[in-house]
Amino acid sequence: MNDSIALRARNNRRPVLATLGLLLALAWALPGLVMAQGGAADQPQLVQVVKSNKSFPETLKVFQEEVVKAGWSVLNVNNMAGVLSERGFTLDPVVILDVCSGKYSARILGNDDYRPISAFMPCRVSIYQTSGGEVFIARMNTGAFVDMMPPEVAEIMSASDSEIEEIIARTVR
Repeated sequence: MNDSIALRARNNRRPVLATLGLLLALAWALPGLVMAQGGAADQPQLVQVVKSNKSFPETLKVFQEEVVKAGWSVLNVNNMAGVLSERGFTLDPVVILDVCSGKYSARILGNDDYRPISAFMPCRVSIYQTSGGEVFIARMNTGAFVDMMPPEVAEIMSASDSEIEEIIARTVR
């Protein structure tokens, strides 16, 4: 009887160990998947990245101006390189901006069933400079997630994403 219980316990651990192995492999591979610019057509990238031909300060300034011109708000500006430099780390510039459009956020937050989507809000955009001096604007690829959302939320998120895409396009022109 005890051998039978031990054998079942050992067999029950195999799926758990396989799942843990898969999670560890994904954790190891995720940074490469996020930055991959090619990849399989059936596997959307989690982050969209656009190169700016402007300097870092100019890109940051123009982006904020374009956000306001589009009727959006800049809620927060997080100077990650500055914060980390205060803690003894030296990094190339990285600023994460929280931007919001009331016409979209109110439609989601005004519905109790949709409020969990607030975990994705506000829209976050990162502007950063690489060690080689190149400047990029990165944001979540909303298209990779909308199929998992209720249809109305998917429509709202897609419309919002289209406006952010236009703001970024005007920024890097």
